[in-house]
Amino acid sequence: MKRALFALCSIVILNSLASPAVAENKWLTPQDAIAQLWSGRSPVGQGKEWPVDQCNNWGALPEDVQAASTNTLSGLVIPTVGVNRAILTTGLQQMAKSLLAYDLATLEAGHFYPPDDIDGPFALNPAYWQNAARSPHGNALDHLPVLDISGFDNEIHMTEVLKTQNRAEVMNTLNQTGGMTNSQRWNYYAARFSKVGQENIPLTGYVEFTQMEDQWDDQYAFAAADGRIVYDYVNNRIYYTPAHYKQWKQDDFTPDDTPAYGCTPEGTCCDPFFKIANDQQATQ
Repeated sequence: MKRALFALCSIVILNSLASPAVAENKWLTPQDAIAQLWSGRSPVGQGKEWPVDQCNNWGALPEDVQAASTNTLSGLVIPTVGVNRAILTTGLQQMAKSLLAYDLATLEAGHFYPPDDIDGPFALNPAYWQNAARSPHGNALDHLPVLDISGFDNEIHMTEVLKTQNRAEVMNTLNQTGGMTNSQRWNYYAARFSKVGQENIPLTGYVEFTQMEDQWDDQYAFAAADGRIVYDYVNNRIYYTPAHYKQWKQDDFTPDDTPAYGCTPEGTCCDPFFKIANDQQATQ
């Protein structure tokens, strides 16, 4: 009996050494992710000043809450979560920190890809961004601020160069091309991938990224399917949805399944997005 027990223990120990250590999921479901992000909204520790039933009532929010939040034309208010908050998953935090450190104004070639010297589970090389980048975001329901993109000028020559290239080729071409800002480069990227299926997505100054999480330490199993960063390439701002752009219910944080990302009953949901920012008010 002792010999059998010893053999069994040996097998368990060997298996544990042979396999990567897998952490317990930090966010179990989209509902859980939303609830945790809402609990971490800024100003930290002042949640009583912003009850969830006021997520669609900008005028009722105190000045300090307004200062840490974002109003939208939809009437829904976007809360801010500090990028250093421990509630964020490691993959999301690494991507957000890299984008927040990104220089949109640089004109030099070779600096299109965001910084790669950010600690986290991934090597932030070109392949990482090529896999993460998606289409432009149309902001059809004004769940994000409306941006001024009148300053962009997509020249026909560059548009022609990019139109037959795949995602990796487009991003590498933009990286190798000097004489334009990174903001302008992203506008070329957005234009190149503005057709999704049969739909033409309007350019709004936003581009989407898939949330990347380490497969061996998957802190959010729904990241690939539902986790999306929407990047404001005009102002270098980051917005995140854990539930694939769905609004969520005030009463229990569940994503609302109304078609076209609406809300039923109307007025019972909050904005799909959380802004992730370098927020000095947010603490671990």
